[in-house]
Amino acid sequence: MVDETTDVKGTPVPEATRAEAIKRTTPPATTNGSRWEVQLSAVPTAEWLAFFKVSGKTVAAASPLVVVFDRASANFKSDESNVEHWIQSLDTWIAATNTRYLSSLDDANRERSSRLDAEAKQRDRIQELNERFKNL
Repeated sequence: MVDETTDVKGTPVPEATRAEAIKRTTPPATTNGSRWEVQLSAVPTAEWLAFFKVSGKTVAAASPLVVVFDRASANFKSDESNVEHWIQSLDTWIAATNTRYLSSLDDANRERSSRLDAEAKQRDRIQELNERFKNL
C-alpha cells in the first residue's frame, strides 16, 4: 500500500524526501584530489536512486551510472579540470530525478485514491444490496 510514508514499492520514505526535493547542499570536497563528495539534503530512497541512474546522458567524463551514494552524500571520481562539469551534470541529474520521482509519487497517490474510492463505492453497493434484501 502506498501512502505518504511509503513509496510505490512500499519502502519507507524519509520525511525530508516526502516534503521536498533532494538538493545538493555543499560544494564538492576532496581528500585526495580525485574522489569528490557532495552532501545532499536527504537520504535518497531506492526508487529515487533508480531514477537517478537513468536521469541523463553520459556527457564527457560524467555519467550518472558511476555516481556512488552513501547515505546523504554523492561521490564521484574526477580530475580537477572536470569537477565543475561534474557538478553541473550532477545538479541537472538531481533536478531531473526529483521531477520523475515526485511525479511517480503523485501518480501512486492518484492510483491509491482511485482504488480507495472504488473500494468505498463497492462497500456502499454491498451495504445497499444487503439492506435491500434484508427482509427476504
